[in-house]
Formats: sequence, structure tokens, C-alpha cells
Amino acid sequence: MGNSRLNANRMLRSKKILAYVSERIEAQPEKPDPNALKPEEYLELYCLNQIVPPTMTLATLRAHVWKSGTDVLLYYKSNGKKKIPGEKTPEQVLEEREREEEDERLLNTV
Repeated sequence: MGNSRLNANRMLRSKKILAYVSERIEAQPEKPDPNALKPEEYLELYCLNQIVPPTMTLATLRAHVWKSGTDVLLYYKSNGKKKIPGEKTPEQVLEEREREEEDERLLNTV
């Protein structure tokens, strides 16, 4: 999804955020499967490296985890219960990070 900035009601729960993320990263089936996993069952939401419980509101998150007046930054990842299209393996993430660090070193030497 990249960097997306959204405005949301303070009473929005994190499971609704995960549902939004799920809609954006996966093609929605024409006929919903009644046995399909809920987004909060296969996605995890993080803020400042802390997992955010599905029932936590944005207001609680801002007061007890973020503790800053700036925009709240949230990250998501799969917990492994469901394959996410386009998801990178840990090895791919490491390789990408190493390439970025090498590029930065090259830029700093010029």
C-alpha cells in the first residue's frame, strides 16, 4: 500500500483499520466465503513496534502508545495464517535493505 495518509474518527477500532488494509491488498471475492478468515485473524497492526489489539481505539492508541501530537504511524503484517499477495519474505526484505544501505553509502562518498 505504501505510504497512505488517512483521516479517521478517534473511536475507530484497529480491527476496522485491518479490514480497510485487507480490502486494499487483496482482491475481494465476488461471492464471500462464510468460512473466510477475518482480517484481524491473519493481519497484525503495529505502532512503535507494539502489536495493537483489534479492539483498541485510535484514541486509546494515541494516548497510551503513540503519546505524541503528530500523525500516528501504523504498520501491518501477516501473522502467517494466510498468504498475502505481494508479501515479501524476510530474505527479500533483508536484501532490499542491504541494497538501500549500499546505495546510501555510494551517495555519501560522492
